Amino acid sequence: MSDNNERQQQILDAAAAVIIRLGYDKATMSDIAEEAGASRRTVYLYFKGKEELFEALLYREYMQYAQTWLEQIEADPRGGTIGGFYRALFHSVNSHPLIAAMMRRDRHVVGNYLRKRDNLFAQMYSEVNTPGFFQALQAAGAIRQDIDAAVILHIVEMLSYGQLTIGDFKPPDQFPPDDAVMEALADMMDRALMPADGGNSEAGKAICRQITAAARAQMERIKPAKDTKQTIHQGATNDNR
Repeated sequence: MSDNNERQQQILDAAAAVIIRLGYDKATMSDIAEEAGASRRTVYLYFKGKEELFEALLYREYMQYAQTWLEQIEADPRGGTIGGFYRALFHSVNSHPLIAAMMRRDRHVVGNYLRKRDNLFAQMYSEVNTPGFFQALQAAGAIRQDIDAAVILHIVEMLSYGQLTIGDFKPPDQFPPDDAVMEALADMMDRALMPADGGNSEAGKAICRQITAAARAQMERIKPAKDTKQTIHQGATNDNR
């Protein structure tokens, strides 16, 4: 990794820590610079402002989240079933706090960013969370075909958001162990949605590879373009802000 790339990743790491701690609305470029052990001028050399920095961070975190999800699916012998999909999903979410906050629509963390029209997260969500993924799993024989894919998506989202937001209604010290909850949910979903013949997990994994590749390609298309030279010039003028 070049020195410039390494410094940029340090700034993004610092931004993640600050935004999780203070929230997007309250976090400032000065806070992020301090966390990164850099001057504010240095931060502005890489990013024109907080929104650009946040979207670069969101892009990075989403790409890492997708990679974690796929790795979990590949490592799980039953990763291509609906239960395997669910286990991988929550392992990935738990590994990436910013993505978890975005999925929960956590106002403390994401603040007013989600009110921005065509924000990056909304574009990501609209492309990936569609019945098409479950239709593909059905066609591959990984899940039952006698239930509408839109209904399956809705059920998965209800369970997912319920798990993500249950901390708003129940103290965390009353939660059973996460691993036990995930295994039970995965087993219940496989029992409910697996075809009578046991399903084709390997075909399901192939669909997961395809959806991950498509999501990455979509993110490459929508990620904010950044002109380094323009940013450096702008950074020099923004240093006093």
